[in-house]
Amino acid sequence: MLRRAALLLLCLSPLASARAQTVAVRGGKVIAVDGPTLATGTVLIRDGRIVAVGAEIEIPYDAKVIDARGKVVFPGMINAHTGRGMDRANERLPVTPFLDAGESLDPSSLAFEDALRDGVTALHVIPGNDTVVGGVGRVVHPLGLSVEDMTIKAPSGIKLCAAGKKGYDRVQQRAALRAAFAELADHVDGIAEKRFAEEEKKAGREVVVGPEEARKRGRALVRAQDVGEKYRNLWLLTQGRLDCYFSCPEPRDVGFALAFAKEHGFLERTILVLGAPCFKAVDEIKASGRPVVLPPGLTHREPDPETGEEVETFVAGPFAAAGIPFAFQTYVRSSYAERFLWYQAARCVREGVDRAVALRAITLTPARILGLGERLGAIGPGRDADLLILSGDPLSARTVVEKVLIGGAVVYERSKDYRLRRLLDGRAPDDDDRAPQGEHEPHDEETPPRPPADEVDPSSGGGHPAEEGR
Repeated sequence: MLRRAALLLLCLSPLASARAQTVAVRGGKVIAVDGPTLATGTVLIRDGRIVAVGAEIEIPYDAKVIDARGKVVFPGMINAHTGRGMDRANERLPVTPFLDAGESLDPSSLAFEDALRDGVTALHVIPGNDTVVGGVGRVVHPLGLSVEDMTIKAPSGIKLCAAGKKGYDRVQQRAALRAAFAELADHVDGIAEKRFAEEEKKAGREVVVGPEEARKRGRALVRAQDVGEKYRNLWLLTQGRLDCYFSCPEPRDVGFALAFAKEHGFLERTILVLGAPCFKAVDEIKASGRPVVLPPGLTHREPDPETGEEVETFVAGPFAAAGIPFAFQTYVRSSYAERFLWYQAARCVREGVDRAVALRAITLTPARILGLGERLGAIGPGRDADLLILSGDPLSARTVVEKVLIGGAVVYERSKDYRLRRLLDGRAPDDDDRAPQGEHEPHDEETPPRPPADEVDPSSGGGHPAEEGR
């Protein structure tokens, strides 16, 4: 524990000062994602933001120069939906809109160290899918002495689930979801009637309308601070002031989720978190205009109803063909490459998805989904200087993350990675090298058998390298 704290302090000590200085990442191939790729370029950073990108950038005399010759400079990758760093995915109560994922985060978790090692500079940490109404999530850097230090955006959105709560069938789950919103409506109506009466009294008028009309007129007067903490996040959702991450394990859940969101006024702020079979609802999703987060296992297999032969579908393919924005999540407990965002993108390219679309799915698309598209996910002036320096192409299995910059500060260097050195040297792990906690299982039939119910919940996880290379 002391070693972990010391390593964290060493990483953080230069962070504040680096954000206040000028840094030039010079000589590397720059893959901007939202702009042209430069065979050899320089990224100039000042006060934690990128100020210039180009092949002929004049570097100020006082700039700290990071040599990237022979390397690739790439935006930090973004995990769009994860439970990494949380001590548990969900509470046992089915309706908990008042919870905040930040209250469950441990900044010293090895999960965040792993994220840096994997080239992930932003994680959307949100409650898992073993719920009816979960709490709110937040977008964090995998680095900070406190949750506040780590936070990029909070709250990021609230979790709703069309199915998947343990012990609930779909009838029970949807009834509980409807009941939660009905209870919210009753609560807000009471506040609206009271607020209308208050405003009438301030104006020196008596209330001359009935309760129903008073509630109708008072709804526009309701303020966030008037709504009880138990209901506030749901109220913000219905007011279009909070995003919804709606979990849909199967295609039949998609229509319900979209109709429910439209009924309650938050369809335009809904992101669908899908199970593998949901590619069958691609037309319905395209018509809704909503983005999606795909499961870690990107292959769905099922028997053909006529021949009985197994049919395999690459899940991302139909979404890419339909032009639906999609991002990925990872699953750290997998012994396969679903643990890594780069692999998800590389798999897309192998299956015929356009390379630019695949690269955006691990950078700019999740940034846009999270409402951070102007700051994260690409290399360009005005954006946060969250960068990776890679040994080669970002989608190659031979490539490694050599350096990670957050806000222009170098926060990870592979050459100084203590735990990775121990692993590659074949040395036994010490007490601080235990596996990250708080990982959750996604809706995917390809994942390993479920861990005990009190250990994880359905959602998503993140990468944890355990071998040379990636």
